Amino acid sequence: MSNPLPRSLVLSAFPCLSLAAAACFWGCSSSSGSGNSGGSTAATAGAAGSGALAGSPSSGGASAGSTAGGSTSGGAPATGGSNTSAGSAGSALAGASGAGIGGGSGSGGAAGALTEVTVQLAQTHQTIDGFGINDTFATEAWTAAIADHLFKTDANGLGLTWLRVGMNSSGNLVNNSVQSADMKLARDRGAKVIGSTWSPPASCKTNNSEKDGGHTKPSCYESWGDTIAKFAADNGLYAMSIGNEPDFASCGDAEPCNGNYETTVYTAKELVAFAKVAGPKLQAKGVKAIVGEASEWIHTWSNESAKGSVPSNKNSSDPLKCGFPPSNPACDAGDGYDYGHWLAKDPAAWAAVDILGVHEYDTQRAEPWPADVPTRKPVWQTEMSGVKWWPEQGNGSGASLTGSKTIENGVAVAGWIHSALVVGDASAWFWWFYKAYYTDDNEGLYNKNGDDTKRHYTFGNYSKFVRPGYVRVDVAGPIPTDVLLSGYKGNDGTVVVVAINEGTAAANVPITISGGSAPAMMTPWVTSATLDLKSQTAVAVSGSKFTAALPGMSVTTFVGK
Repeated sequence: MSNPLPRSLVLSAFPCLSLAAAACFWGCSSSSGSGNSGGSTAATAGAAGSGALAGSPSSGGASAGSTAGGSTSGGAPATGGSNTSAGSAGSALAGASGAGIGGGSGSGGAAGALTEVTVQLAQTHQTIDGFGINDTFATEAWTAAIADHLFKTDANGLGLTWLRVGMNSSGNLVNNSVQSADMKLARDRGAKVIGSTWSPPASCKTNNSEKDGGHTKPSCYESWGDTIAKFAADNGLYAMSIGNEPDFASCGDAEPCNGNYETTVYTAKELVAFAKVAGPKLQAKGVKAIVGEASEWIHTWSNESAKGSVPSNKNSSDPLKCGFPPSNPACDAGDGYDYGHWLAKDPAAWAAVDILGVHEYDTQRAEPWPADVPTRKPVWQTEMSGVKWWPEQGNGSGASLTGSKTIENGVAVAGWIHSALVVGDASAWFWWFYKAYYTDDNEGLYNKNGDDTKRHYTFGNYSKFVRPGYVRVDVAGPIPTDVLLSGYKGNDGTVVVVAINEGTAAANVPITISGGSAPAMMTPWVTSATLDLKSQTAVAVSGSKFTAALPGMSVTTFVGK
C-alpha cells in the first residue's frame, strides 16, 4: 500500500467471500465455472458491467475488436496496443451475471462455442511490460543477494523488471540512502525505474498539511509540475506518476483507517487540469507520464466506492463524499472520482497520459476498460498488497494482526494478478514491499518477522515466466469451477499457461493449443502447500494437447517452447 504506516483502505463490497478475499468476484456469478467461461461477447461486455457486485461501474467492458493497450517488447509501452479478439476480458470478472468467469480467463470467445479448454494463440490482447516492486518508505536497502533474487531470472530469481520509487515534497527521494542503493542494484540487473509522489509541500495544499488529504492548490500546478519533471529526469526514470492515489486521504487509526501520512486528493476535474500541466513537462524531458493511480481501481471508471472492511463491514473513507451508492450530483459533474472518463474526454489531458496508472486495493479486483472510451492507453497496476483492515491482511485483526504465509493467501494474491491481467488488460503489475516494515501484516513478500510466504512464490508464478514483450492470448472453453487460466506467448515461440486452482481438490484439465505452433513439452512450475515455485516433470504435448494436473489450492505455470 502507499503509506509508511499502512493506511485505511477497505475491501470490496462483495456479497460473498469465497477464497479469503479475492475470489468472491469469481465465485458470485450465476454461471461460475461453466462452459461459457470464455468471456462476454460484444453484445454483453458493456451491458451489465459490474452491476452484480456493489462498487462496480456500469460502464462494462470493451466491445469486440477494441484495442488492448499493449506495448512494444522490452518494456516500452505503446499507446495503441495489440488488438483484442471478441469481447472484453473483463466484464466477466466485473460481475456481469452469466459471464461465467468462475473458472476461466474470461479472455474472449463466444460463450459456449468450445467443447474443450483451448489456448488460442492467434487471439491476442495486451503486450506485457513486466512485473515490479516498490521501495518507497522502506527502512533498509536491499542486499546484493536480495536484488539477485528479485531481478534475476536464474533458478532462484523472480525475474522482476521494474522498481517504483517515491519522491517527497522537496523533490528528492523519500529515503535517499535506501532508494539510491536499491535503484543501482535494480539497474545493475537490467531493471528500469519509475516513480510517484505522495504530496506537494504543505504551503501548496488546501489543508496546509502534507498529510490527511487536502487538494493541491491550482496556483502551485506549474511549480509542482516542474518539481516532478526535474526529479524524474535527474533520476533517469522511465516513467513518473504525477500523484499517488488521488482518491484517498489518510484518516487516523480506527477501522477502516490506518494511519496519518502523506496523501493528496484530486477531484476528476482537478486531475485533468493538473495532468495538462505536469504531463507535458515530463514528456518534454523524455519521461512517460503516469496519470491516475487511484487506490481503488473502480475509481478509475466510476464514482462507486468499496465497502465491507474487516471485521466491522464499514464503508471506505470516500474522501470526495460521493456516497454509497454515489448520489452526490457534484461527483457526476467532475468533483468526484471517475478519473479515466474525465481524462479521456479532454483531448489535451488524454494526450498528456502515456500510462494509465491503477491500484487494486479495497475491491481487490480489476475493472474492464469501458466501451465508451474508444482510445486506449496502456494500463499499469503500480502498487498492491495485503493491508490492515481488509481481506488478506494477515492473521487476526487490529492489535492482534500478524502477517500470514499460507497457500490460501498465495492463491488469493495470484487471483489479484489474474484479475489485473485478464480483466483489466494490465501490461504491468507491481507488488508493494519486499518485507513488511511497519504494520505486521501482508504488505511484504516476506513477513515483518522475516518469515517467507506463499504469496512470494505465486507472484513469481507470473513474474518469472510472463516476460516483457510477451502477449496475452485467449483461453476459452469449459474451464472447471475453481480454476482460473490465462495464456501468453513470446516472439520466440514460448507458450505460457498460468493455472490457479482455488479448490482443495486436485484437478486435471485437458488443454488444446490452437492458432499457432504448440511446444513439444510443457514444464510445470508449482506453488502449493508443499512446493515453492518448483519445476516438475515435463508434460508431453501430443496433437497440440496436454493435460494440466493441478494440485488442490495451488498455482502452476506451464512453460514450453
